[in-house]
Amino acid sequence: MSNKKIPITLLCGYLGAGKTTLLNRVLTNQKGYKVAVIVNDIGEVNVDERLISKEAKIEDSSSLVPLTNGCICCTLKSDMVNQIENLMKTGKFDYIMIEASGVCEPMPIAQAIETIEIGKLDNVVGVVDASRLVEEFDEGKALLKEGIDEEDIESLLIQQIEFCSTLIVNKRDLVTDEQMKMVRAVINKIQPTVKVIETTRCDVPVEEIIGTDRFDFETVYASAGWVKALEEHDAHEEDDDDDDHDEHEHEHHEHHEEGEHHHHDDDDDDHDHEGHDHHGHHHHHEHKHEGESEDEYGIGSFVYYRRRPFNRVKLDEFASKWPRNIIRSKGVIWFSDEDDMAYVLETSGRQIQAGYSGNWLASCPPAEQQKVLAEEPEMKKDWDEKVGDRMIKMVIIGRHLDKEEISKNLDACLD
Repeated sequence: MSNKKIPITLLCGYLGAGKTTLLNRVLTNQKGYKVAVIVNDIGEVNVDERLISKEAKIEDSSSLVPLTNGCICCTLKSDMVNQIENLMKTGKFDYIMIEASGVCEPMPIAQAIETIEIGKLDNVVGVVDASRLVEEFDEGKALLKEGIDEEDIESLLIQQIEFCSTLIVNKRDLVTDEQMKMVRAVINKIQPTVKVIETTRCDVPVEEIIGTDRFDFETVYASAGWVKALEEHDAHEEDDDDDDHDEHEHEHHEHHEEGEHHHHDDDDDDHDHEGHDHHGHHHHHEHKHEGESEDEYGIGSFVYYRRRPFNRVKLDEFASKWPRNIIRSKGVIWFSDEDDMAYVLETSGRQIQAGYSGNWLASCPPAEQQKVLAEEPEMKKDWDEKVGDRMIKMVIIGRHLDKEEISKNLDACLD
């Protein structure tokens, strides 16, 4: 095997920003690369893995590795490293892409990847939803407010923006030019040197995502807005050495508070890359998942699973009052008035859509059903004597979720 290091692109971004859409665009237009993919979903059902297989028409199942029920920035970090090394050792791939879950912080993942001797982190791509920044985060200005706590969603968004070498501002078509100016001004404050690409439906040239040689840990870390602010502050202090000492102490303290939520010590992380210890200050945490308490941002998830169809009218009525604390939901659904058709329901903040995904196997001739069930044991396991493979299976992710109440409201939409 060649000593040449295999390049890796890491995709990060908040829930529903468009990471899977971007990944599919790259996979369907690889420009000669043989790409392997690692997908990390926080729920027990890896919906993105299924959507990627279907959209990108992946035939070699070994090229797509799902990592579920945990986050690769904490609980699944060593699993991710092992999977990357295993993929590299096969000699079948010359590029690896990783889609992190929406609640992952990129810096600890980058640190873990940099411990891999035969791999090289080529690009860390952040994806942000412009419309969501405008609607839910005051055109991004909420990311600049004082007193942001470690557990606030704003803290997570800041980390995803500031620690990347390429930033995709997606859903540009859903915001005005004036709103976009404000979003860009906020991004510039958080990460002034990052390559920013505005786009709709993640229509980005492949060469901006893979084979860029754009990522350098030291450069990205040092270019964050809070680092610049501290450097300017320190330079200002040196210029004013003759001023009153107490006054400087006061100014210095205030400046650290402004940048505090970007910069956290982590004495417990065993995977910090050697040589990065002096700047590897991400805070230590563990995201909790299905059946456990919520994570540090108050984000939890559960799977809504039923073998009855939705009534389209009832679901439409409920969608108009969709709970605001549901950040993201994604999964396969079935409507009573279209018994043969499978749909993928996807919500991101206030954006709700359902798209046709194909026909249920149960609507096919019996001979075809038997053939597929014999070839795919997973599908056979889910087969129901009455409804076949028809089901509603949605991962619901949000803050401080009331699983019973949400399930009751969705049950009221069933036929």
